[in-house]
Amino acid sequence: MLEYRIAARRIDVGTSLASTTIAKVRMDTGLAGSPDAFNPTELLLAAIAACMIKGIERLRPC
Repeated sequence: MLEYRIAARRIDVGTSLASTTIAKVRMDTGLAGSPDAFNPTELLLAAIAACMIKGIERLRPC
């Protein structure tokens, strides 16, 4: 069985950080918005896109 772990923490008023073993993603979690970080909706859409791309790669490796 696969096991997944992430850690998420607030950095400042508008930014949070999600991390796994060595990868990190800055997240816009403030009301004002941060142009250099994913907001929650963008992060969800990116995760769905990654799942779709990974699924396609399994069926047809490049």
